[in-house]
Amino acid sequence: MADMKKISDEMMENVVGGTLTQDEALAKALQHVNLKKDQVDLVKKVELDYENGRKVYEVEFYKGGVEYEFDIDAETGAILDFEKDRD
Repeated sequence: MADMKKISDEMMENVVGGTLTQDEALAKALQHVNLKKDQVDLVKKVELDYENGRKVYEVEFYKGGVEYEFDIDAETGAILDFEKDRD
């Protein structure tokens, strides 16, 4: 995820409109780690971005002192990257 770059608001209009909604992207991430939304301590971010020529949701949340980070393809719902770090 180190090579990800944020895009400007003007460019964001080309990004908006991914197949998944923010809620669906979060649900995909939670499903991957067998959690439900009400089990999560904090949802830090569910944000649509543009990376390597594709629309990607960046999803971050915390559960029990563990930070979960995902990159999810906004068109297909595929998990492109997953990291789990204990704080």
